[in-house]
Amino acid sequence: MSTFFSRRLSRRDFIKIAGATTAALTADWTRISALAATIGPKEKLPVVVIGGGLGGLSSAAIFARNGFPVTLVEQHKLPGGYATSFDRIGGKFTFDVSLHATSGVGGGPMREIFEETGILDKVEMVELPDLCRIITPDHDMIWPQRNPEAIIEELCRRFPGETNGIKGFFGEIMDILNEAMKPFDQDSWWDRLTFPITHKPMWAIRDLTLGNMLDKHVRNEKLRCILSIFWPYYGLPPSRLSGFIYSIATASYIQFGGHYVRHRSQDLSNALVDAIEQAGGSVKLETQAVAITMKDKAVSGVTLSDGRTLPARVVVSNASAPATMTMLSQDQALVGYSYKARTYLQKIKTYRPSLSSFIVWLGLNQDLRGKIKEYEIFAAANYDPEAAYQAALACDPDSSGVGVTIYDNAFSGYSKPGTSTVTIIMLSGYEPWQRFEADYLAGRKHAYEKEKERITEILIKKAEKLVIPGLRSMIEVKGAATPLTNLRYTKNPEGAIYGYEQSLDNSLSIAPVCPPQGSWLV
Repeated sequence: MSTFFSRRLSRRDFIKIAGATTAALTADWTRISALAATIGPKEKLPVVVIGGGLGGLSSAAIFARNGFPVTLVEQHKLPGGYATSFDRIGGKFTFDVSLHATSGVGGGPMREIFEETGILDKVEMVELPDLCRIITPDHDMIWPQRNPEAIIEELCRRFPGETNGIKGFFGEIMDILNEAMKPFDQDSWWDRLTFPITHKPMWAIRDLTLGNMLDKHVRNEKLRCILSIFWPYYGLPPSRLSGFIYSIATASYIQFGGHYVRHRSQDLSNALVDAIEQAGGSVKLETQAVAITMKDKAVSGVTLSDGRTLPARVVVSNASAPATMTMLSQDQALVGYSYKARTYLQKIKTYRPSLSSFIVWLGLNQDLRGKIKEYEIFAAANYDPEAAYQAALACDPDSSGVGVTIYDNAFSGYSKPGTSTVTIIMLSGYEPWQRFEADYLAGRKHAYEKEKERITEILIKKAEKLVIPGLRSMIEVKGAATPLTNLRYTKNPEGAIYGYEQSLDNSLSIAPVCPPQGSWLV
């Protein structure tokens, strides 16, 4: 498929996607809380949330704070999903599993979510010193926080022949973000009818990839690579990545800046657990949901692996779509709706999960703060993101670019004195690891560990060459995770880190399921 939104994507479908995005960016939490206050008696509306990632934790906190009896179940021993941390060498080093940065905390939609969940004053978010550092074969530049004009100026200085295109590209993505933050009512026929007029830039890129957008503005290969440097955040190369998705997310980082949790993302997850419990809700760790039960064509409960069933009138699933629909289709007594669930499950089995990741965690015996520039570093091996994507699919560390995060540059005191905490990340397909899956899950890991160590050493060598001279000599402790690690801890299909690929069909794959009788599965 050459474009993300093909001609098969109808006007209605695009407006549906755009409307959902707009709703997420412009949610009126005061109105939502007021609506919740009109619902009652709440004790007769128990809520079960499946999955303790940040989405599940946030949902449970909002329900609990609005008076609903909430129970969240999470199969792992820690809350947070990918937003967790772990210790090595008796706590000398504490590594963040995956979080590098989040956007919008300083004044965007994320701040409003923090307020609504009751954690705004419970979690300290630190604004990063700069947005990112970009290293290519012959460029090394820093993009500052919340200053698109400075980014444009620097790029125009480096690529004077592309000045108009650079300004046009950044102008377009910022216009799209601004439009997405306008109020829009998906249920209003008038808003839907006038969408192409009221949201012209969004409508104009409905069937464009990032590559198509770049074609409109710039020709220089090196500049195109730099402008698309964030593609690993979304898991597809410019030729396949939605221009809409890239514009909204990238412009948000540029507009609102990147932030990190002091001290680790686990603090954020734990704060949400506290908010749930303080509002009267319950969080059950090491508890796995296996089925969503129905009665009279309405949600009635969630069955756990130990045989217990939690009553529910509302179920929020933060599990993967296949896992959710599998749990729903277990209820064979519900002929009509179970059939729909099984049919939908067969459909989503044709969707391709997103890329996974290969991560190396390093605890260093030296303090890098102030010695190596910047926090979030993109190091491109060449100027061909399409080739880099193919290398990621093959988990080929020799040909792939890498991301390096020097956490100590976020704030003083991140690591213990005289030490540093660094991660190296490469996107990875699942297929190269599938041959190890059966043995890995059975605990037979010799061949797997050998391959993991081989790739780890190559990535360390690459990070040493491109970013941190002498890195290998500083290493006190190292660890690594593969797509199989992600599969084991999250149960995401193929260890996916972004859900499904952001292709046409996959974009429409997640939607609320509303059984009749007033009970909801979301």
